[in-house]
Amino acid sequence: MLKKVTLLIAVLIVTANISFAQWANQGAWPKNPPAGALYATGQNHAMAVDPDGKVWVGRYSNVATTLFTNPATGKPLRTACYLTYIFNPDGTEASFSPIFQVMGDTMYNTSQRGMRVNSDGNILLVVGATSPNGPMMYKINYKTGVGMKKVMLAPATAGASTAPCVSSNGTIFVGPVTGGQYPLSMYDQNFTLIGTAIEKTTSFSRSFEVSKDGNTIYYAGYTNGKVHVFTRADEFSSFALKDSIMDGAACESFTWHPVNKNQLWMSAGSKNDPPKGKFTIGSWYAYDVVQKKIVDSLKWKFVTPATPEDSRPRALAFSPDGKIAYIGSFGNGTADLIQKVVLGGSDVKKIDELPSGYDLSQNYPNPFNPTTTIKFSVPVEGMVSLRVYNMLGQEVETLLDSYKGAGTYQVTFDASKLSSGVYTYTLNTEKTSISKKMLLVK
Repeated sequence: MLKKVTLLIAVLIVTANISFAQWANQGAWPKNPPAGALYATGQNHAMAVDPDGKVWVGRYSNVATTLFTNPATGKPLRTACYLTYIFNPDGTEASFSPIFQVMGDTMYNTSQRGMRVNSDGNILLVVGATSPNGPMMYKINYKTGVGMKKVMLAPATAGASTAPCVSSNGTIFVGPVTGGQYPLSMYDQNFTLIGTAIEKTTSFSRSFEVSKDGNTIYYAGYTNGKVHVFTRADEFSSFALKDSIMDGAACESFTWHPVNKNQLWMSAGSKNDPPKGKFTIGSWYAYDVVQKKIVDSLKWKFVTPATPEDSRPRALAFSPDGKIAYIGSFGNGTADLIQKVVLGGSDVKKIDELPSGYDLSQNYPNPFNPTTTIKFSVPVEGMVSLRVYNMLGQEVETLLDSYKGAGTYQVTFDASKLSSGVYTYTLNTEKTSISKKMLLVK
C-alpha cells in the first residue's frame, strides 16, 4: 500500500510539472552582429519573429547614415535614419536587411514603436509621429521586406503608438503610449479604422495584447503596477474593465506563446519602474489565462547581476516552435539589443527525489575549486531564486530566478571568476529563505 501511495505522489508531481520549463539564457545574439551603430546601445524598441523564424528588430534611436548606402541610388544616406534589421535563425543577416524605407517613406527621425506578426504572417510595423507623414503603421512582406500597406494612424495615437496586436479574424488593435486622453483603436486588414476599443487608456504603455477571439484586451500602463483586463461579449459589444492581473508588475512587453496557447508572457519591471511582491527586475512571466496563475518565467542576463543597468524589458518574441525566446532591452550602453533564451538548456536539473519540505543542502564538494554542486527542494510550485553573495553581502551570481514546480533540483556553481574566500548562497521562495556558507580555495 505504501509503495502505491509513493508511486501516486511521484506521478502527481511529474504531471504537475510538465508545464514548467527549463530556460537557459545564452546571452547576446547574434554572436556576430553586422558592423555599424545598431548594437552601440541596448535600445530595442520593436521586435518580432516571422513564420520562417527570422528575427526582426528595430532600435529607438537613429544611426549614423555614413555607414549605410541607399540601394536605389548607390549613394550614402544623407540624413540620420532608423533601421529595421532582419536576422535568419542561424544569426546571419537576411538578404534584404536592413530596411530603412517602406513604400517610399524613408524612416528619417522616425523612432520605431513596435512590431507584431500579422494574421497572414507578414510584419506590422508602427513608427512614431516624427515621420514626415505622422505616426504610421506599415505591413511588410516577411519573405521579401517589401511594403504592402500603410496608413497614417488616427489621432488615436497622437504621436506615439504601442506595438500593434492582432486577433485571429485579422482585427488590428493599436493604442497610444501616453494615456489619459487617447483611445485604443481597431483597424481591419485593409487598414481601415473600424472603431474604438477603449475610449481612454491610462498611464504610459509600450505594449498590450488581445485574445485570439478579439474579445479580451490585456492592457498595462506600466506605472499602474498591474494589467487591466477588458472584455466584451462579442465583436458588436463594447469593452468594459472586468479584472486585473499581475498585481505588482510594471509590464512593458507582451506576447502569446505560439505553442502553449493559453500562456500570455509579460515583463515585470525595470530598475526605474521596479516591480513589487514576487516579481523581479528584468524578468518575463507566463500567465496561464485559463488556470489564472503564473506557470513559467525567464530572465534577462545583466552584465553585473548585483547592479542591474537601466534596462527595460521591452521586447519578447518566440520562435515558431516556442523553444527559443528572443528578449530585448531598452536601456543604456551596457545592455544587449537582443538576448537568446533556449528551452531545455538550463544548468538547473530536476533529480529523482521527492521533496519532504523546503530544503537547501550543503554544497558538495566543500571546500571547492572552482565548481561545486548545490541541491535544494521545494514542496510546492512557485517562484524560486538561488543567489550567491560575498561576505560584504554583495550578490556575485544568480544561479536561479524562475518559476519552479514541486521537486528536488541541483545546480552547478562555477566560481572560476571569483577569488578565494567564504561565500553565502541563499534559497528564496514565497514561503521561506534558507542560507548556507561555502568555501572557495584556489
